[in-house]
Amino acid sequence: MALESKPGANCKVTLGTHTILGLGSWSISGGNFAELDDTAFGDDSTRTLRGLRTGGDITFSGNYKKDDTTGQEMIKTAYWAKSNLTTLRFYVDSVSYYTPNSTTAAGGGLPAETQVSHIKIMTEPNFTVENSGLVTVEFTGKLDGAMRLI
Repeated sequence: MALESKPGANCKVTLGTHTILGLGSWSISGGNFAELDDTAFGDDSTRTLRGLRTGGDITFSGNYKKDDTTGQEMIKTAYWAKSNLTTLRFYVDSVSYYTPNSTTAAGGGLPAETQVSHIKIMTEPNFTVENSGLVTVEFTGKLDGAMRLI
């Protein structure tokens, strides 16, 4: 059936061809336009213009895996190196995923001429420890552009 729901257990996050181990949650907030107030003296109501668009925020988290050198460690390295990530993939099932837009062609829910995009890890990874649980880690990034569904 083409309209089935997607169970979260089938999701994952990859960096290139490598699955980032331990993760159990990811979210992509949609982009938005800045609201520019264009109200002038004598107007009866406010007037708003669209300003520049921001791409939104990316968050992914789960159990910390100290030895995940091709996943979690590479995300930490990207933060410190101020690298732009273009190969992060956020899977919604075993084959379909969201990834930073890599083409100006139409498709994947985007119109033609949508800018080529990337993700910047803007905050140092956040670790949480509780004596009755596992160490967890959260990564947060900023999308510069748009995500494409493949």
